[in-house]
Order: sequence, then C-alpha cells, then structure tokens
Amino acid sequence: MANMDIPQEWFTNINQKLAGTGSYLYDLKVDVEYLPTGKVSKDHINDYSYVRLHLPRLLEADRILYLDSDTVVRQSLWPLLEIDLQGQPVGMVHEISIPEFNSGVLLIDQAQWQKMDLTQRCIDFFSQHEAEINNGDQTVLNRVCEGMIRELPTTFNNQLGLEEILSRNHVVVIDDYLVEDAVIDHYLTSDKPWHLLSVGRGREQWWHYRNLEWQTIAAHQQLISDLLPMPSLLIFTAYAELYQIEELITALPMVRFEIAAPVYVSFKLKQLLRYPNVRIHQVVLPQILDRLIDESVAMLDLSAQRDEEVQRRYLATGKPVLSLERPGYQNEEEQIFENSKLLGEYVQTLINH
Repeated sequence: MANMDIPQEWFTNINQKLAGTGSYLYDLKVDVEYLPTGKVSKDHINDYSYVRLHLPRLLEADRILYLDSDTVVRQSLWPLLEIDLQGQPVGMVHEISIPEFNSGVLLIDQAQWQKMDLTQRCIDFFSQHEAEINNGDQTVLNRVCEGMIRELPTTFNNQLGLEEILSRNHVVVIDDYLVEDAVIDHYLTSDKPWHLLSVGRGREQWWHYRNLEWQTIAAHQQLISDLLPMPSLLIFTAYAELYQIEELITALPMVRFEIAAPVYVSFKLKQLLRYPNVRIHQVVLPQILDRLIDESVAMLDLSAQRDEEVQRRYLATGKPVLSLERPGYQNEEEQIFENSKLLGEYVQTLINH
C-alpha cells in the first residue's frame, strides 16, 4: 500500500488479522516531495495521485494492478490480473462521459512499460505541457500512452460516482453503462459515500464492506498474532545512511532491528518501516535506550560515524558490537565481517546460544 505517513502499527494490526487468510499488506512508503509530480486538476485529488506513474520504478513485479482508494472489490481479481493485454503496456476501462480512459483501475505490464520508458515519458509530458492537463495524471496517461492502451471490460471499473454529474447535465443515461454484478465498483468524483450525504448509488454497499467484522472476512480461518518475543539488534545512529541495512533486514526476518537515533530521523530511515521487523526510535529517551541495550543480543555499527560513548556502554555489557567491512572503515573493538551473509550467520549463533 503506497503511503507517506500511515503508522507501522496500523499495518501490523491489519497483517495480524490477514495472516489466517494467506494475504499480506505491504507498507510502501513514498514521499512525493522526492518524486516528480504534475498539475492536479480536481479539488478532491492531491498530487499523490501521480505516484501510480512511478510504480514500475518502485515495485518489482511482472504485473502491477493499481486501484484508487475509492474502489470496492466485490469478486476475485485473478481474471483481471491474468487478462491478455495483447502486447500493450497498460490496461484501462474507458470513461463513461469523456473521450479518455479512467486511471482509477490501472493494470501495468512491467516489461512493456519499461521497454517504452513510460515513466520518464510521463514526467517529460507533465513537465512540458502543464496547460494541456485538465484531469491530472489521467490526462498524462492518456496522452503519453495513446495507441498503447488495452481497453478493459467495464466490469473491472464500474463507474458509480458519475451519477450526480451525468444526471444533472443529461450527458448520457448512466444505466446504459453500469454493470449489475461488477468485479470492481468505483466511486468517481467528489460525491463519496463516506461523506455526510451523497447522491450516487452504492452508498449502502460501501458501508456494508466498511463495517464488516474481521471474523466475517477471515471466514472462520484462524487468525494468528505477532506477540511472541523476537531477538533484537540495536543500531544507534544520527545518520540516514546505514551500510547494507536492507540486505541484513531481509536476511534476518526473525530478528527485530531496533534503530535508535538521538535526532529526528529523515524519510529515508522512515522508509525502513515497511519491513515488519524494524522499529525506529527517534530522539530516543535515555530510559528507552537503556532498555534497548539491555534487551538486544548485539549492536550493529553500520553508520557513517559511530557514537563512541554508546559503543563503550554497549561493550561494557559483555555483548558484541558487529559491523561490515567497507572502504576506510576501522574499529578495533568490533567484530567485523566480510559480508552480510557471514554477519547474519554469526547473529544466528548468538540467538541459538
């Protein structure tokens, strides 16, 4: 789930409840301040909508299915994920009322998208043609991908939210375009069912799904909890750059990485919260640092500059400080490993000891 500021605890809670279903919700932290974005044309949409244009650079997958947050999935998505795009890089459903495709449900073929360098072409377009953008990133996608879009069946983007606009303007009869038993219902425009009042159909359906109990969703499958204690490694740093940190995090999923900082941390470090075995303590309190030192099995020095006082405190406990070889790095008091694999194997021995 692409986001900038949803707390890690929210994802932990959701994934504990999803565990019994075999599903997992990933936390993809994306800061739009560091991504090129274009003109936003609607009051109810912000520049975060442009993130979908960058997804092929942010995700590793053969196919990417993007869904707007105002959609309701009513049936299995596998038929959509496996649909034949006929060699095209994207699949979208045509808009009901205007001559372009709706980007709220967007199916991307990674190989074709990358082959045609479409992210960069989209960036070039919205950077050079702002005056031509009248529907945000949707305008950009339609202009850049013209002739390269596989039109998808309406059932995959049933556009309920247009009811008010089309009825008021007498543009088309919306019933001629809606699907009775759609796979995805989409609440377009600012007429959202979660507002105090709304005009379009489907409000009852949205609240039905919104209010479902997890026991119903899990369909009697046992939900598991993440309450078991995990061995931890302490990292104390005032810097965002941590040498090979993600390689270690993924190599040791059974270990919690406790990152403590004496300062407010940057977004680069916050991005590590997408890993469920990472905790971050910014402007760490002395009593919290004491607890982290006491509970951890070892301390990792991966920072650009170590804190000598904290290292001395840690070594005084009799527990090791570990690090990785890198150019110009020296520390006689640490155990330095040639690569992350060897370091990970040593951590395993500490845990099993």
